[in-house]
Amino acid sequence: MSAVEASGDLLEGEAVPGAGQRVVALYREPYGPVHLCSVAQLQGVVLEEFGPVSEPVPYRGRKGIITYWPVATREQTVVCGSLRQWRLAVELDFEPAWAAFSAGPVELRWRAGGRLRRWRPDFLARTADGVREVLVLKPPGQESLPAARLQVLEEVARAAGWRARQVREPSGLRGRNLGWLSGYRFPAGDEEGQGRALLGAFRQPTGLRAGVAASGLDELAGLDLAYRMLWQRRLLFDIAQPLLPDAVAWTA
Repeated sequence: MSAVEASGDLLEGEAVPGAGQRVVALYREPYGPVHLCSVAQLQGVVLEEFGPVSEPVPYRGRKGIITYWPVATREQTVVCGSLRQWRLAVELDFEPAWAAFSAGPVELRWRAGGRLRRWRPDFLARTADGVREVLVLKPPGQESLPAARLQVLEEVARAAGWRARQVREPSGLRGRNLGWLSGYRFPAGDEEGQGRALLGAFRQPTGLRAGVAASGLDELAGLDLAYRMLWQRRLLFDIAQPLLPDAVAWTA
């Protein structure tokens, strides 16, 4: 890929396209400089494995939290600039349909109305079958992005060879269940033997506490392992039901 390197923030000037909606993109390879390129040159770039162009900051005048999310299946930490991004990162990490994802790894810049516009779509992700998607959170209480921003998103996705999707972060009971399970997303030592015992106890749909008791494991250690296996999808459950100690689970 032929790209122009930029050593820092891009100022309004000759590097930015002139009138119209033409868009340029900025991204940073791990431990490397910031690259400036056309959106067509983004084709094939593994943005889902890169970090943000620069450290995100909370919106001015609003409360915000920067979250560093260690991904369960990859040696990667995703930097989320808001709680909404964090909630979606939890879901992307949980769902096996996603092979890799990163929050805000590309910044888009274009001129409109005589002003320089800047925007970082929320996530770039790669599906398990190799398709890249740009995922943008819908504004709270609205069904779609503003029309002008949606047009830019669709134009960039076409040029870069991505799919574009507007999504909502998990909320309500689903969000609480995923938030609870995310605390169990990393293995804790060699659990293969105990895992086989648990799987045997859940061949039929069984309450978590009852299944742990049937497996012969210690109740607290067994419940911890059951939650890890729920995150790993070795055990399944109804995510629309409260994930209590007596929630029903079964083998995958």
